[in-house]
Amino acid sequence: MAAPLKDPSHKVRRFEDQIDRTRVFNTPGVVLMLAGATIAVFLILGFSPSRAARLIEVAGAISPQKFLAGPEANNGVLSMLSPLVSHMFLHAGPMHLIFNMFWLLAVGTPVARRLGAANALQSFPAFAAASLFLSLYFLSGAAGALLHILLHSDEAIMLVGASGGVMGLLGAVVRFGLARPSLFGPEQGRIAPLFSAGVLTWTGVVIAMNAFAAFFGGSMTGGAKIAWAAHLGGYFFGLLAYPQFERFARAYR
Repeated sequence: MAAPLKDPSHKVRRFEDQIDRTRVFNTPGVVLMLAGATIAVFLILGFSPSRAARLIEVAGAISPQKFLAGPEANNGVLSMLSPLVSHMFLHAGPMHLIFNMFWLLAVGTPVARRLGAANALQSFPAFAAASLFLSLYFLSGAAGALLHILLHSDEAIMLVGASGGVMGLLGAVVRFGLARPSLFGPEQGRIAPLFSAGVLTWTGVVIAMNAFAAFFGGSMTGGAKIAWAAHLGGYFFGLLAYPQFERFARAYR
């Protein structure tokens, strides 16, 4: 007797349902800490004198022209490179912050749990996993910033926001969320092949959404540009690099 045909969309529905279940509840401490630090920076700058806040924002944001001018124009190598991370703690306004923090909780929770970072202060393996989670997040943000710089080298407009890091976490979820029936726990599991149907489908959606943002985003945001290149750079870093982060996490268990 022939086996019944499966609904080809069952993996995508399963993927969406599992993200919904982990969006807010049982969020690991490392994810809450990261979101809390980002919110704290926003509040501190909001209550700081405008001149001081502006100086911090200029120093911490990414400016393609300034970055490409080299260490001399940036008062040293450290001042040139630090915005690759510091820009992720800066946001253009409350809605920008809320949107990014919502998705940080949504996609950060399953990634942190998958790596084994749910209880970072209770054991060395969990602490190491939390460090890997933060590394994935910040490296994704830096990769997104570098792609933004490469494709907007003649612009002086500053780049701020955590979306590059968040998109990197989404790329990680795509790699393992489409390969197993559960996103919970650090158990051994398969990684979805890079060219599998599910991964290609989600990647196509991400590219299409950011292509739309590149051409029409300004009309929906009051003229503010959407950093589509930073989104794609972060996403592809997470998509490609996540399997190595999981190997490192398993080595500490």
